[in-house]
Amino acid sequence: MMEQNDPESADSCSITEEEVEPKLKYVRLTNDLNKILSEEAVSCIAVHSKFLCLGTHWGRIHMLDHQGNRVITALNMGLPNYNPHTLSVNKISVDSKGEHIATCSDDGMIIIDGLCTDENNQKLKLDKAIKAVELDPMHYRSGSGRRFLIGDNKLMMYEKTFLKGLKSTILSDSEGPVSAIKWNGQFIAWASSLGVHVYDLSERCSLGLIKWEEPKAGRLTDFRCNLNWSNQTTLLIGWVDTIRICVIRKRNPIEVSSRNLPAHIVDPMSTFQTEFYVCGVAPLESHQLVVLGYSKERDSETNKALRPILCVLQYKASDYIEICTDSLSMRGHQEYKWDDYHLDCLIEENQYFIVSPKDIVVATLYETDDRVKWLLEHG
Repeated sequence: MMEQNDPESADSCSITEEEVEPKLKYVRLTNDLNKILSEEAVSCIAVHSKFLCLGTHWGRIHMLDHQGNRVITALNMGLPNYNPHTLSVNKISVDSKGEHIATCSDDGMIIIDGLCTDENNQKLKLDKAIKAVELDPMHYRSGSGRRFLIGDNKLMMYEKTFLKGLKSTILSDSEGPVSAIKWNGQFIAWASSLGVHVYDLSERCSLGLIKWEEPKAGRLTDFRCNLNWSNQTTLLIGWVDTIRICVIRKRNPIEVSSRNLPAHIVDPMSTFQTEFYVCGVAPLESHQLVVLGYSKERDSETNKALRPILCVLQYKASDYIEICTDSLSMRGHQEYKWDDYHLDCLIEENQYFIVSPKDIVVATLYETDDRVKWLLEHG
């Protein structure tokens, strides 16, 4: 059982309710982050192996290392509080090399900035709040077209032309606003008000819609859709209180030629419902997930929100086994809703970043030394 400390202390990040051997250990980020959180509230995060990029409700962008110290880049040289937006930052996207970031906001601005050079910076102004922007993972390549995606009432792709102008292409119309986009190789997953779509860039066609049921409490659009790719062909979706794992596979060649169908198909391999609202989903080991959850229950005495939970789940076709669940002591949790929490990860390092408006906690896997210590302490 993890040590139960004062929830507001620097070392207190988690408690568990049962004597179950932990799977994860927790550290609260401090250093320069403390000053930022004393003045502002975090609205979104993007995690890269080189840095953390935070967006705030003040429209600012903060670059930090994985310990919470400020990182100086061409973006914020001499400007520790880089303020590209006038309203909340809704999404940050980083290319795979960590050389460019894209941000969007309720102010209608979409901004792409280079962290090493400003040669390919872009700024677009739309007349509506933009909830989703996504860079091509290969955006850093000079011959890539510097592509990026924007979601409003359509899924739009922008790319640089030979004369350095921007060419826009409608990839798909949407049923209401596009609320989330995740790009992975040739495949793009994106969420509309009906469900999740997958688009194949190689064939320039949609692979279909994964419909989502309207929740009993509220509307589907009241909840953020959480998308993540665990590898090149496996898509993780967590929305409201349902998690779905889909695999993209190639069709039988005879089926493709005889019926004129796309070469790939999206197969749901697991769908199950949780007892909590899903705030984020990330891969762990084979058939295991790390899930950030928000309790549907309220505190019986105060009627305020309970602590968020981080679960390790082993999924089956239509059910799951709970490996372990930790209740997280995030600052100010009593006042937050489900969309105030975010989960991002570095898959290759098994690091999971749990974010609330006033706190960031990092979860990592228990190592052999940690296990030995825990077992000795518990006899």
